[in-house]
Amino acid sequence: MSDRGRIAYLAGNDVLCDARVLKYMSTAEQLGFDVVAIGVTRHGPGRELMVGRSRVIVVGTATTMRDRIVNKWRQVHVVLRWSYRDDDELRAARGQLARWQSTADGKKGWRRLVLAGLARGGRLWVAARGRHRSAAGAASAPDGGDDHERAARIAALMRDPRSHWTKVLPVMRRDEAAIGPLLDSLQPDVVHVHDVFLLGVGAEAVARARAGGRPVRLVYDAHEYVRGLAYVPPRTVAGYAGLEREYIGRADAVVTVSEPLADLLARDHELARRPTVVLNAPAVAEPLPGAPTLRGVTGVPEDAPLLVYGGGVNTARGVDTAVRALVDLPGTHLAVVTNRVNYVVRALLELADDLGVADRVHLADYVEPQDVPHYFSDATVGLSTLLHSPNHDVALTNKFCEYLQAGLPIITSDTPAQADLVRELGLGAVYPAGDAEALASAVRAVLADGSRLRARIADDADLRYRFSWPAQVDVLRSFYAELSEASGEGRDR
Repeated sequence: MSDRGRIAYLAGNDVLCDARVLKYMSTAEQLGFDVVAIGVTRHGPGRELMVGRSRVIVVGTATTMRDRIVNKWRQVHVVLRWSYRDDDELRAARGQLARWQSTADGKKGWRRLVLAGLARGGRLWVAARGRHRSAAGAASAPDGGDDHERAARIAALMRDPRSHWTKVLPVMRRDEAAIGPLLDSLQPDVVHVHDVFLLGVGAEAVARARAGGRPVRLVYDAHEYVRGLAYVPPRTVAGYAGLEREYIGRADAVVTVSEPLADLLARDHELARRPTVVLNAPAVAEPLPGAPTLRGVTGVPEDAPLLVYGGGVNTARGVDTAVRALVDLPGTHLAVVTNRVNYVVRALLELADDLGVADRVHLADYVEPQDVPHYFSDATVGLSTLLHSPNHDVALTNKFCEYLQAGLPIITSDTPAQADLVRELGLGAVYPAGDAEALASAVRAVLADGSRLRARIADDADLRYRFSWPAQVDVLRSFYAELSEASGEGRDR
């Protein structure tokens, strides 16, 4: 073990898909720690591998096939609740889904029918968004109510014993049984939990270690504003929020991804110390000869404006706003860079076809995280199309930092954390979330001022450094040094 000790990173995914965790691992190695990362997979056996000098252990805690099917059907019902404001329409659509589900239960072709239902759910959502695409409608929460109604419902559920996380999230117990003993055997000096999913597992392991006389530190890295998650059923949100509330007070330190989210966490949990902010900024590497760029991958010519949206796609991220905006932007192309073609992506392609812009919408795959700035560099504008939700309103996304490292002007919806920075720093334009006509106007304004904006970003080395991973390494160096020196009594609460 390293002289500085061992850090165990816990992630509620397979680790390899989580750029933030991978960057932490590499940084901790540079700082002299022995590093092990533990993740989970629900879809098969676990595995073990090395990433650099770090050991990665992925534990298989597969749910049953029935659990996976039920979760998919729930996703479709959430889409419907968001899409339909008319009760008769909603009942009719739910009836169709119920008939699909009944057929799937009784026939061997259930897999095909489930996939068909998901695709149909995506098309229903796109059609409904077309009817309700005003900014006010777009700002509504996915369960059909506005943010205040949804927040009130989640708060009420958090007080309901039937919504306690042990009842709503039984998989957490399976995770504890599978990962807890492994964590005990590794004897880390720091347990750094990424996201809420394994917070209980990490906290209980630290408690056992301390009871045995080992002074282990616990760090909670809050990637999201859990209470404000948009694309998750309220009862599930309440379960995760309850899990966070139960264990965050045990953490020796809390880290998060944006200044506004740090303020919310400090307020909600009455933390004695404000969380440390480590941005989701990219690590940048010199591109290899022949490294791909978006225009090379999509075939968009150099003289055509190319908008890029980079990241996961779900209904709450508002990517359909960009597709709709293309109607008013002749000759402009959109590249959607994502690693998963889910039912929402397929629905967006159908929408593009219906609107007559399909030849200007392109899908592009992910590249390695450190290669993203070069990959994006020959695009014209970077887009963040988030719809309003409490989580999105405090989010400073990976893509925001990636666009800056690529030298791109940014157009963002008026989600405050990012909109305030774009306005304050003069990085591009802001439009009302969900308003395709306003987005098209913002694109035209940025295209007209593109040369100046690109020069403004290129010439500001301090700006680019502020939103880079090396700047976050400086934060982590101080953070881990202080954590190592702190006594076991120095907790956030």
